[in-house]
Amino acid sequence: MIKLGVIGYPLAHSLSPTMHKAALKFKNIEGNYVVLETPEDKLADTIEYMKKQNFRGFNVTIPYKVDIIKFLDEIDDLAKITGAVNAVVISAKGQLKGYNTDISGFINAIPKDKLNNLSGKKATVLGTGGAARAVCSALLNAGVNNLVLYARTPFKAESLKEILVSDFADAGISISQLEENIDLSDTAIFVNTTPVGMYGKSEGKSPISEQSVKTLPDNSIVYDIIYRPKTTKLLEYAQNKNLFTIDGTEMLVLQGAKALEYWIEQEPPVDIMREALNSCFV
Repeated sequence: MIKLGVIGYPLAHSLSPTMHKAALKFKNIEGNYVVLETPEDKLADTIEYMKKQNFRGFNVTIPYKVDIIKFLDEIDDLAKITGAVNAVVISAKGQLKGYNTDISGFINAIPKDKLNNLSGKKATVLGTGGAARAVCSALLNAGVNNLVLYARTPFKAESLKEILVSDFADAGISISQLEENIDLSDTAIFVNTTPVGMYGKSEGKSPISEQSVKTLPDNSIVYDIIYRPKTTKLLEYAQNKNLFTIDGTEMLVLQGAKALEYWIEQEPPVDIMREALNSCFV
């Protein structure tokens, strides 16, 4: 029996078990995928528990995508570039290898025609955590040549900027203080990587004001990687302006499918995972 799970805190919003259990069932693989809500002081204990219980692997979400690295024996090249891990494989000998499947999950959720139009354009990313690292790397790889990082605490963004500059020396990367109203008039894509607006205590809130959203060009994209609720307050503001919006569900499916491929070493049933996840929003 294959044992899989997800660690993070809090995890009441997680829909990962739904799509992974559906995938295992479709593939006729006996197994389970569980939520392991892990307070910060229990992170080491949870990892040790999974090793002792012979877990095959696990996902990592807020707030441990960076912190998890110190527990790993090896990380793949993409994870090295971003300095963030969201999927871990546990070998039969208890060795942990980290991967970053957020990068491909994020970028492949953008329709090809929209993605092609981002080349040479400006992107604005809100947040500085592990997801932000993946998002920024993906956008710069896609040809974005001007990237602005907005953060409430800019010093946290400095380390992210250093990582990005070392791999994308030709891109213009800057840091700005997040204020109540910001000017996004030259932004081609705005991405929220923070948990503001997520199911729970911040649901119904937007990380930026409606006035800020109104400054976006008519042909811009607003992408919120939150998947629960499917339409956040930020996306609601963007839709009121008739902007093209992307929620976090497709990114969740695609990053999850890639992680599953590492765990079971088989082609993941992406359509089954997508169908299972979408059934949660009916």
